[in-house]
Amino acid sequence: MPSTEATGKRRRLRPEQRRELILAGATELFAQRGYEGASMGEIARAGGVTAAVIYDHFPSKAELAIELLTRETEALLGFVARALDEAPTDPAALMRAGVDAFFAYVEEHRFAWRLLFRDPPTDPKVAAAYRQLNAQATAGIAVFLRSGDPGVLASYSDPDQAAEIFAEGLKAAQNGLAAWWYEHPEVSREEIVERLLELAWVGLERVADERGRVR
Repeated sequence: MPSTEATGKRRRLRPEQRRELILAGATELFAQRGYEGASMGEIARAGGVTAAVIYDHFPSKAELAIELLTRETEALLGFVARALDEAPTDPAALMRAGVDAFFAYVEEHRFAWRLLFRDPPTDPKVAAAYRQLNAQATAGIAVFLRSGDPGVLASYSDPDQAAEIFAEGLKAAQNGLAAWWYEHPEVSREEIVERLLELAWVGLERVADERGRVR
């Protein structure tokens, strides 16, 4: 049975502190079990609150999941954007900075990453949020590719579409490798970054060379 002191401490938590406890517990459970596999009662226990307290902050499990997805997507994109702002401006250095920042985020926020890149749930509202946030991530990578070497993309009949296709491919490669890394934590982040750069950057360089010769 919890002590009076412990109970008193819980009662003195501010609403925003309780909200953070709920979000932290939900992040871990959604990451480990998926949306369908985590009940509101389990999320409450993981956050050290009652189920009734969760409903004071979130009207449904779907709303809780959507807030988490939105928050973590914004955190990931912001983390990568800051790394790009601090990187040298040549395309190769920017690519390395962006890829390394992505995997640094994965390394430092394992539950958040699993939450973002699990298969989307069957709940239509949450699945729609997954699709929207994934499209936002693709758009962000496409902007980076267009700014890195716009001359290559300009050689395509539809440069924006080409940027989106390359961005979707790079995102899929990163996510797939991150999932593999989750099961092989003995591999260093440095090696993961190098392997992806060998795959992605060398390929983009070849595209640039071949398109340059055609022009």
